[in-house]
Amino acid sequence: MTAAAEHPAPVRHMVGLPALWFGLFGAPVAWTIQELASSAVIGHSCFPHWRPLALPSIAGTWVIALVVSILTLGLGAAAALVAWRSWQRTRTSRGADATRQAEVGEGRARFMALSGIIVSGLVLYNMILNLLVLFFVPACG
Repeated sequence: MTAAAEHPAPVRHMVGLPALWFGLFGAPVAWTIQELASSAVIGHSCFPHWRPLALPSIAGTWVIALVVSILTLGLGAAAALVAWRSWQRTRTSRGADATRQAEVGEGRARFMALSGIIVSGLVLYNMILNLLVLFFVPACG
């Protein structure tokens, strides 16, 4: 038996741990940034003195929110791509019964990559909806 086959996670060298963590949490962090930045910019320009305004008081509010949304959407898409590539690289992960996988951690890289694909997909859907809101709802509406 070779050393690679004896290790409980034989495909661990194919995908780095930072890539797995980025694929899993990159999109949620990007979505959080999108929500916080957009809320701060639009909230401050529409409610500067505790009274709502009909139009934003800061010129370019919509453009700032659009740029933030596009940049964070790109970050979320990058996380989804990293998760997908990690999942593709770990396709040679051998199967084992559930007890063995739980005891030795076999398949954890593939599980983290697949979880990253699922999480990133759901979060990207929400980020796209947030981006579309900019086009259909007035900034101070």
